[in-house]
Amino acid sequence: METETLEIVKAFTPAFLGLVGLAITLIFSIANKNLSHQKMEKELFSEFNKRYDIFNDSLNLLDSITSLQQLKETDSLIVKKSMHHLLIDYFNLCSEQYYWYKKKRIKKLLWKSWHSGMMHYYTKYPVFRELWEKEIKDDGYKSYYLKEGKNFFKETY
Repeated sequence: METETLEIVKAFTPAFLGLVGLAITLIFSIANKNLSHQKMEKELFSEFNKRYDIFNDSLNLLDSITSLQQLKETDSLIVKKSMHHLLIDYFNLCSEQYYWYKKKRIKKLLWKSWHSGMMHYYTKYPVFRELWEKEIKDDGYKSYYLKEGKNFFKETY
């Protein structure tokens, strides 16, 4: 009987150790994936906020701009671009944030915070809305990672 038990233990030991090894590998793999996701989210957060800081002061100039023509003629405060080009860059930043949110690389709470800031400009400044609508007209929406009929300024999250 003792010999049989010993033989059974010898037979199942490699399988048992293999399962233990597999479990440890899965645990470390999941932990590493979560850590990588958090690192990427932090990097995206830092990069997007750094880029937004460039726009921040210039976006306040929208208070005095009433037409697309005036938008093209007004220089931004920080970068050597017209406000028209600055807004296009801002739309690109918003679309990148939206893209990473849809890819689940940015948490919903963070996206909602950014979206709230985006909506401030969209609701407050008619020229902002006018340029956005012009940008996404026809097939323009595709360059902002949107599907036909979608508009991240008009959706709720």
